[in-house]
Amino acid sequence: MSSRFAIVTDSTADLGPLAQSNDIHVVPLTIRFGNQEYRDGVDLSSAEFYDKLKTSQQPPITAQPAPAAFVDTYRALLDGGAERVLSLHISSALSGTYNAASIAAAMVDARRISVVDTRSVSAGIAMLAIDARRRFNAGAEFEAVESAIRADIPHIELFATIPNLTYLARGGRIGGLRGMVGNVLKIVPILVVKDGEVTEHAKVRTFVRAVELLTQTAIDRIPVKGRARVAILHSVAPDLAASISERLRTETEPVFEITCDIGPTVGTHAGPGAVGVCFIP
Repeated sequence: MSSRFAIVTDSTADLGPLAQSNDIHVVPLTIRFGNQEYRDGVDLSSAEFYDKLKTSQQPPITAQPAPAAFVDTYRALLDGGAERVLSLHISSALSGTYNAASIAAAMVDARRISVVDTRSVSAGIAMLAIDARRRFNAGAEFEAVESAIRADIPHIELFATIPNLTYLARGGRIGGLRGMVGNVLKIVPILVVKDGEVTEHAKVRTFVRAVELLTQTAIDRIPVKGRARVAILHSVAPDLAASISERLRTETEPVFEITCDIGPTVGTHAGPGAVGVCFIP
């Protein structure tokens, strides 16, 4: 272990290979296609998931990890030499994952495990987890890092857009009727994660316009160059993500930037082709 302090998150953080390179432990959510069950990122890669999404007769269903999955992870880390565990999770308004982690922490050792509701999802969690690791590696104490992460949470902004509303409607995240109306009228929403919930920021007529507005919104909300931390997120749209990244880099000169591939759990609701920008100004 590269540090006295361990970091745990869940698979909605969409860290992919960044988890291993930053020594972050990921507890997977579960995806079910019919009666086939998979652990996000363990039994089912992003590529396999999007292939299945195209061909499966039954829409996928996601489920939070059981507390037992967190118990096993926490015990292994503390028994393996970690002094403390910082556990960062998807907004409690979007999933019961934070609750499951909290139950597990109480069962294992609540004094040594801090469970944090990030009020975010995907790249929002990823940025916090990587920043926590950077701080630990620089020698910061546990309480200082936890309080820095908690201080950042209200400042995370995440805007995203999706080419169509089918998957969002199917996942029950919006009323089915609104999904159908949106598709008929070809209205493309720009979504924002605000106070831990996904709400509509704006609606435009085309996906191209949505991507443009999304990018410009991020640029406008990063007033000072050379200070922001930025993450681009996408579901099987790497070229689009790269072009947004290039524009943000030119306009805002971020001090930190990552790209997150939207994995199976978040992808169940977003579908393929989604793209977003997450930043702490």
